[in-house]
Amino acid sequence: MRTLGVAAILAALTMPTLSADLTPSAIRALLEGQDATAVVRSLDESVWNGFLAHVEAGDRGWIDLVPLLAPGTDAGTSESLTISLSRALKSNPAGVLNVLAADHYSAADICGDNDIEVSLFEAVAFIDEALVKVAAVMDPALSEARNECLYALTDARISALI
Repeated sequence: MRTLGVAAILAALTMPTLSADLTPSAIRALLEGQDATAVVRSLDESVWNGFLAHVEAGDRGWIDLVPLLAPGTDAGTSESLTISLSRALKSNPAGVLNVLAADHYSAADICGDNDIEVSLFEAVAFIDEALVKVAAVMDPALSEARNECLYALTDARISALI
């Protein structure tokens, strides 16, 4: 009986779980075997929230996964993905602009007013910080996406203040 208990514990400790091994390559491996909808549905809430936290933090490998997973999202997960990508404007504006430049999202989706969980002051402060970060991206390949994002951020700022 004791041997069986030790074996079960060792098996549980050595069996990787997706949440513990959540890496961009782990998500890519899942996407190789199934479509985006199946992958998104297979991620429990804590794993999905972990993914969103990496996107929001601006981690490039995670941001690059957004266009691959977006087609598999429903209304709620799509909104949370858009908000996380929007928040990543402050930490990795070039990564977000790269997603915009590849026509996976519109600038209005990501750079517009889409964070309903903050006060007016917080929204304007976020927009101001994002404006500075996005304006600093000088990569010529991202200039069109940058300009569209700057326009959407400016429009969102004006709308918030009116």
